Amino acid sequence: MTPQSPASLGARFDVREYARTARGNHRDELQLADYATAPLDPESLHAIRYYARLESATMEHLRNLLVTATHKDARVTAFLVTWAFEKFWIADALDAVLEANGRPRAQDEDEGETRHSRSEASERRGPIRRALAAIAQGVPIIALHMAMGLVDEWVMRAAYERLAARSESAALSSTVALILDVKKRHAAFFEDEAVRRLTDSARAVRQTRRTLPRIAWPIGSIDRAAIDRSFFESYVFGGDEGAARARDLGTQVSALPGMTRSIGDAVAQGLRP
Repeated sequence: MTPQSPASLGARFDVREYARTARGNHRDELQLADYATAPLDPESLHAIRYYARLESATMEHLRNLLVTATHKDARVTAFLVTWAFEKFWIADALDAVLEANGRPRAQDEDEGETRHSRSEASERRGPIRRALAAIAQGVPIIALHMAMGLVDEWVMRAAYERLAARSESAALSSTVALILDVKKRHAAFFEDEAVRRLTDSARAVRQTRRTLPRIAWPIGSIDRAAIDRSFFESYVFGGDEGAARARDLGTQVSALPGMTRSIGDAVAQGLRP
């Protein structure tokens, strides 16, 4: 993707149509009975459990967004309500796969200790401190949030594609395809908003350049167990193939308006084990 002016981007993402056609409860489409005779391997189940935790962390993320100027943008908040609804049902689909394989739902298993890193301290701020910091950042913070949402979609797409590639289960491949189809519209909205807002505001570009390399990807992983984060980094971005996957994602980041090769490289490096 190359930087474009808003006028060259064509029609805006239709938030009203998106809300009208939101997709929920996928259980009838998951081929769950297949797992009785062809259960998934432990590595795939570990990945699914972690992905389910990430998808269900939406409310934690919304709490952080909605104490900033982002909550005052009616278009963005209208999207986020439906986005949260769809993310809930994605997590439910993953939980259904876990249960069909004799495992508890992701939220019913205890998590281990979180990773403690000084470089991630700013991400551990509570809503009050975030709200105070957001006052100084103003409206341009919306562009940052949209860019964060977009990069998160790219990271999770890579994760789901890795899951499907590693498993020989036709049922799981079908479920991953369904999830990615739902998530296509999430990425489309975030890309539309991020490109337009970064193109319009040098201040938004500065905030986004400063923040993207510091984020623990995917969004929500900051509160997850250290052992699961290490598993995810190795599973999705480990080895030569994983390094290439991270580089490709970094290239996408660097192509956003105002971003640079060094920003993309820093994001890619942060994904690696």
